[in-house]
Amino acid sequence: MGMKKKIILQTLYIILIIAFFAVIWEFVLEEFLLLDMDEGIHEKKTDVSIAISISLLALIYPVYRGLKLISDWKALEKVFISHGLNFNEGTEKIISLESITHTLVAELNRRKKAENGIKSERENFFNMLDQLPISFHLQADNYTIPFANKMFRHRFGAPSTGMCYRVMHHRSEPCEPCPTFDVFDSHETQSSIWTSPDGKTYMTVVTPFENVEGAKLLMEMAVDITSEQKAKDDLKRVLAEQEEHIKVRTLELERSNASLKEFSSFAAHDLKEPLRKVMLFSERFRGVMTEDLEGKAHTYLDGMQNAVQRMDILIEDLLHLSQISTGGTCFIPVNLNDLVAEVIEDLEASFPGSRNNISVPNLPEVEADRTQMYQLFKNILSNCFKYGKAEVLSVVTIAVKIENNQPLQISIQDNGIGFNEKYKEKIFKPFERLHGRDQYSGTGIGLAICKKVVEIHEGKIDVQSQLDVGTRFTIRLPHSLLVS
Repeated sequence: MGMKKKIILQTLYIILIIAFFAVIWEFVLEEFLLLDMDEGIHEKKTDVSIAISISLLALIYPVYRGLKLISDWKALEKVFISHGLNFNEGTEKIISLESITHTLVAELNRRKKAENGIKSERENFFNMLDQLPISFHLQADNYTIPFANKMFRHRFGAPSTGMCYRVMHHRSEPCEPCPTFDVFDSHETQSSIWTSPDGKTYMTVVTPFENVEGAKLLMEMAVDITSEQKAKDDLKRVLAEQEEHIKVRTLELERSNASLKEFSSFAAHDLKEPLRKVMLFSERFRGVMTEDLEGKAHTYLDGMQNAVQRMDILIEDLLHLSQISTGGTCFIPVNLNDLVAEVIEDLEASFPGSRNNISVPNLPEVEADRTQMYQLFKNILSNCFKYGKAEVLSVVTIAVKIENNQPLQISIQDNGIGFNEKYKEKIFKPFERLHGRDQYSGTGIGLAICKKVVEIHEGKIDVQSQLDVGTRFTIRLPHSLLVS
């Protein structure tokens, strides 16, 4: 039953008791005490009614105040409960003053302890921020700085002396536009590089947040990267200087290569011109010579013409080597089947019947310089037939090996005279020969050209040989050169 109903019932109970005693007084005690003997029944009823009315009037205000007190007390109890102070959970009883006092004292002690704990944690947190090796401060939207750590105060001074634009930028007015204040609108963390008035460079990170009172603030952290930025700027300067130096050296090298190419062309022309005249005059001398009993003149002329022919071949080979070393490359798709067929056809004039003694598989298409590839295969195949055995038919076998992500491998095997492998590095050097000119013709430049061509294509060339058994050249080119 509710407390208000109890008050009303108790009030009615009091009224009934007053009415009962009024009736007893009027109709029993007055006659017994011989008071008002001349009153009739009507007057006695009137007296009882008056007593009851007076009692009702006397109880109206106390009952009203009691009901009001109960309402106020219940409202107060709801406030306490809403703050976590449930004094009589699960009951309809009115909270006693003693219960309220005891609970409030306990709650105040708890909150005081919690407040001290929060204060202690706040002090620990601020002490931690003070020990950070970076500048840290809180920025308000009215340009004030509510908090700044020790590093900030050391670098920029106490924030209590003024607004952020005065403390940090030494300005009399706010910075416009201010990238830091843009974070208030974007609500997103931003980072940037900032150079302070004292010349130091900082990497700043600005993050928006709200404090417990709901005020909008910014956390700004700044790391001094002056030395790192200086090192970066120095590196950029050195790289720029090196790049400029490389450009100058490249131009010088290009001019040097152009001059060398021009010199090679003129030198070849100037060297060949006397050779042509020597050969021309030797032919004319042979024609007008009428008699030579011992034939010595013919012998001398033959020797002179042979020497001139060797010099002509040497000059041609030197030109090829120079062009490959200093000239540019033109990489295009090259069908190796067509290229090798062309080489074999050209070798037929020097080695009749050679086309029938070469076994060629299906070769791939590669990105390469066609002229250089022609020189590579022609020089190797020419050597295979040149250094063949006198009594044995020369046979040359070309093989190819293609694997995923592995270099393209092309091998050329002959059955010639072979050589001692201790000379395998020597044969790729210009003018190096393993046999005399009276045994085998040549200038000693052909394999040097082959090595240079393979290197230009970022590949490798190797050789294995055995005396009286044969020689195998292995060419390895990057897999990326294959045309899919």
